[in-house]
Amino acid sequence: MSTPTLLDVARRAGVSKGTASKALNDVPGVSAATRARVVAAAEELGWTPSYAARALSRSSTGVVGLALARTPEVVGADSFFMAMVAGIEAELAATDHGLLMQLVPDAGAEAELLGRWAAERRVDGVVLLDPRRDDPRLAVLEATGMPGVTMSCEVLSPQLSTLLADEEERMQVMLDHLLAAPVPHRHLVYLGGPAEFLHVEHRARRFRAACAEQGIGGTVLHSDYLQAGVARWAHRLLALRASTGARAVLVDNELLAAQLLVELARTEVRVPEDLAILAFENSILCTVTSPPLTALHRNIPWAGRELAQMLLRRIDGPAEVVPSEIGTLRRRGSG
Repeated sequence: MSTPTLLDVARRAGVSKGTASKALNDVPGVSAATRARVVAAAEELGWTPSYAARALSRSSTGVVGLALARTPEVVGADSFFMAMVAGIEAELAATDHGLLMQLVPDAGAEAELLGRWAAERRVDGVVLLDPRRDDPRLAVLEATGMPGVTMSCEVLSPQLSTLLADEEERMQVMLDHLLAAPVPHRHLVYLGGPAEFLHVEHRARRFRAACAEQGIGGTVLHSDYLQAGVARWAHRLLALRASTGARAVLVDNELLAAQLLVELARTEVRVPEDLAILAFENSILCTVTSPPLTALHRNIPWAGRELAQMLLRRIDGPAEVVPSEIGTLRRRGSG
């Protein structure tokens, strides 16, 4: 049996194809009686709309894009990305839009991909994660006019709606906890991600300023988030502990922090007695490590839903800035 077409519906209802299309798409100019007759005919025939035809008529693809310049291993293991995508998908599920996600090797490849998506009209708009200093993606959005949304600690472009996350304040929450310890710290360590990431830059800036204000030492290290480098960072931490007396490290995410716990368990260093470890992201992983990880919690699925809502509004309207939560510290056994 052939699939019923819009023309079949129009013939069954006794109207023109154009009238049937208006009736089924709630376009003004069709009487209530005609609309009801067309809808009844569509139901009788089991007609469903052609997505491609609707996209052409609306100048819309019904798809939003998300490109990630991360390896599959990092994305698969990092709860932040999974929770963010889950939130985006949950919000899009209630709309006509779907999510096109693609992994790329670096920011340059991501910029090229965004350019292709814009040229081919593959997506109606895009979500940008991990904003960078001198981000090549911004020039693509501004040149093509493609709507976008990002979670960032800075407003980056008039093309982008921004879920504004104050990473300096998030760093301060972590530092306030450490600086309130009964035994004063003489040196602190921040183990961040790549220096090019804006959230790392902002965290490191507040970290250095706070250490200077307190008259204590501070060391910033930059990792690539990959498990292969964890042993090297553990050795660096042990060396810093020996040379500076550092007794605490702030770690960019909970996966890296948990891997450090495993490495340090092979040594004589005790957590938190000899070295406290705090993570900037919280997940169930933080509750099953030994000891459980103290971590800064924020609702990432909510952020994903908010980004999806903001992008859909941006597709039809101007860019906006919406503040995001700072988060709350979940105190556990690691420091």
